[in-house]
Amino acid sequence: MDKKLENEIRQKIREIADWPKHGISFKDITPLLEDKLLFAKVIDELARPYLKKKIDKVVGIDARGFLLASVLAYKLKAGIAIIRKKGKLPLKTISRQYALEYGSNTIEMHQDSILSGEKVFLVDDVLATGGTMQAAVNLVKELNGKIAGIDFLIELTYLNGKKKLKGQKIRSLIKYSSYEETKSQEKLAEIGIIGGSGFYEFFKNNAEEIEVETEFGKPSDKITVGTIFGKKVAFLPRHGKNHQIPPHKIPYKANIKALKQIGVEKIIAPSAVGSLKKNIKPGDFVICDQFIDRTKKRDDTFFDGPRVAHIESAYPYCQQLREVALKQAKKLNLTVHKSGTVVVIEGPKFSTAAESVFYSKMGCDVINMTQYPEVVLALELGICYLNISLVTDYDAGIYAKTKIEPVSIEQVLSNFKNNNDKLKKLILEIIKNIPSKNSCECFEKSERAFV
Repeated sequence: MDKKLENEIRQKIREIADWPKHGISFKDITPLLEDKLLFAKVIDELARPYLKKKIDKVVGIDARGFLLASVLAYKLKAGIAIIRKKGKLPLKTISRQYALEYGSNTIEMHQDSILSGEKVFLVDDVLATGGTMQAAVNLVKELNGKIAGIDFLIELTYLNGKKKLKGQKIRSLIKYSSYEETKSQEKLAEIGIIGGSGFYEFFKNNAEEIEVETEFGKPSDKITVGTIFGKKVAFLPRHGKNHQIPPHKIPYKANIKALKQIGVEKIIAPSAVGSLKKNIKPGDFVICDQFIDRTKKRDDTFFDGPRVAHIESAYPYCQQLREVALKQAKKLNLTVHKSGTVVVIEGPKFSTAAESVFYSKMGCDVINMTQYPEVVLALELGICYLNISLVTDYDAGIYAKTKIEPVSIEQVLSNFKNNNDKLKKLILEIIKNIPSKNSCECFEKSERAFV
């Protein structure tokens, strides 16, 4: 397809904010359909590869796929077969369940819609995660139809929907490579959790794993999206599903960018920390409000030029989310410190006793290996970021003056496991009580950053 036609189509696809409900930006193709000349060009382009293939049936998928399929069927001198949501067809049907970006749905078609051996062409408006079309392909195969190809008007390539359609000939007229490019889709998630693998159980069976690509590569692992208390939540294991990525090699930019691409506006980031103060004990929680960066070689900005941004990082953690976290921690009777400065070191080694004493004298309260650059990268993209630090040990510097054992990985893992249920309860209560409207300046800071 030539660039001129592509540009014409893009200009006719209209974004409608907060429809059909708040937080959704809907991609409206009605201006394209209303333009008789452009609509004709689109149909001609969709039909072009199939004009000589003797298509028997064009399969349209509920609902906007019907608009394309009916005209294409006329153009190709073919019949039309329709796939509808469950309960919309009157006679005997076959059905397939498929995962949505959240929850699941079922589609059906009449069991006599396609005769054995008929050559079919499937068409729909948008390819996102690919679940709907995968189910449609399975319905056609069950009826022994032969698939000549699958066309979409729009494809969200960053969601890798094509992977569910392996072996099929796929074509899309318009492609969007990131969520920022298209606010057409209902957000896959509004809240993101970056943490350990134990948080998968939040979703129970109401979840789907998606692969997301970014301009900075792949994130640490697949992202799990689902609903918690009616809110769309995404979970990303910081170190990978099997904890295979060390702190200094975590793809921080890809992680934050991937969450941004699927619509995340708020990140909850639990982490294990060591204490640098005697009054901050293992098992306590610290809601950090400051950090000191002592990492050495991390890529810590999205703006390396030619576009330059200077982000306001005096108070990098989202104050609104911190207030929610503190309130819910007190309700759960957790021992929580309402503020704290975390020093972030490169890792993967723990600090020497001398380093630990130095950090304590610098005014640091806890020590960690992953909070930086997560918090700043989130801030650059206008995402609210909350850290919940679970204290798992006293750092080596305290050992230098006391008989407290120095930190070990066995100690960290044991204390984290023993307090993990408390952490999960806290995160669930935070999700439940996060307000829908922001009263913070996180997004405004990102807008003000550019030169």
